[in-house]
Amino acid sequence: MQLPMIIVHGGAGNWKDDRIPIGMEFVEKAAAVGHAVLVSGGSSLDAAEACTIFMESCGELNCGRGSYPNEDGVLELDAMIIDGKNLDFGSVAAVKDIENPISLARYIMEKTKYKFFAGINAKRLYDEMIASGYREEKELGIVRPSFTPDVDTVGCIAIDAEGNIAATSSTGGIKNKTAGRIGDSPVMGSGAYANDMCGASATGWGEHIMRVVLSRMTVLYVEEGADPMTAARKGMKMFEEKTGSEAGIIVADKTGVFGYATNAKAMPIAVIQGISGKKTATSCQK
Repeated sequence: MQLPMIIVHGGAGNWKDDRIPIGMEFVEKAAAVGHAVLVSGGSSLDAAEACTIFMESCGELNCGRGSYPNEDGVLELDAMIIDGKNLDFGSVAAVKDIENPISLARYIMEKTKYKFFAGINAKRLYDEMIASGYREEKELGIVRPSFTPDVDTVGCIAIDAEGNIAATSSTGGIKNKTAGRIGDSPVMGSGAYANDMCGASATGWGEHIMRVVLSRMTVLYVEEGADPMTAARKGMKMFEEKTGSEAGIIVADKTGVFGYATNAKAMPIAVIQGISGKKTATSCQK
């Protein structure tokens, strides 16, 4: 039995050799957090959010607390969550002064009539979310990056026992980005995509991922008959041929079959499948 399952990536990029084991450690821990939600009866959305919150709060990956600051030394965070069952999503971009934008993205999806908020108005919505009791804030204040990673966006795909798929993407963006810059991570179909058949989450140079709508195209290959591993490799081949840039992608279908590919130096990946918790972990490389 491959369900429930979760697959997590910690960002594709030019990982320093001594950082790869740390990246692996934290994607494995994140996968365990999400899988625990699934086996306790939580939904794929619950698991994907919990897994991504862990990565945003750990301070060891380029999202949330560990994000790159922009050129002004400020953290501007992007995130997206997707409900494949309902082909629904919520996105937030360039939001400051919060640690877990993935929860705000879910609030946008579930509690507003809109899908995408950015900047100061996204922060206002975050304050509304906390005041409403939708999520509890652990502490106030601006978070600060704890190190300078050579990696990119994190994300996951969670599939519950009923085959419902959720996907996420969360990032601080590229190093020293121009203030206000937004990449692929909160863009539906680019940074991530999910429907009732398959899900994908991408990582890499966002401007180029958006050019080819990488996550949606990779899911389309599955819809056309490719298995997830073949689809991931085909998606990366298409991406590299069209853009000459660097990225990575994870893919999983509703039965729990998964795939991944990157043309970067490394992309830490962890997978946990079934009630028994079969684990797979790899530093995917080009």
